[in-house]
Amino acid sequence: MKGQGVTVVALAAAVTLTSVAAAGPDAAKQRVVITSQASQTTPISPFVLTPLQAGPLKRDSGTQTAGSSSGRTVMREGQRVEIYDSVATLKGKVGSLVIRYRTEYVDGGGGYHVGTGTWKVVRGTGQYAQITGSGRSGTVWLDRGPWSSRVEGFLTLP
Repeated sequence: MKGQGVTVVALAAAVTLTSVAAAGPDAAKQRVVITSQASQTTPISPFVLTPLQAGPLKRDSGTQTAGSSSGRTVMREGQRVEIYDSVATLKGKVGSLVIRYRTEYVDGGGGYHVGTGTWKVVRGTGQYAQITGSGRSGTVWLDRGPWSSRVEGFLTLP
């Protein structure tokens, strides 16, 4: 009887340790939103990173600098779609992030353009060193200049 009790305790401890180890990577995963907007077309704009759930990352803000961008046009079911792959550097108060974007834009009429896409962290410094992450994005802009962008997703700390 004593041997069975030890076995049950050992099995319970093993299950607990396995559960804690499996939860480890998820514990460092945090849902965030990054917003940016400007009143005119410009390669430098303000950004705000806001956590959408509790975790190690705190709110940050700074400047976003648009980098390289390459575009191409495709037709989908008769609609023209502009696809852009670009890289931007976000320099905040606690570090910087380099993010790769892939955005598909369509003409919304009346000078409006609407884009949806994906983003992925390339690298980071400071608080963002060794961070990984990705998510989805939405962007709108007008021919006369003002634009707004919102990206949501998860950032994971090592």
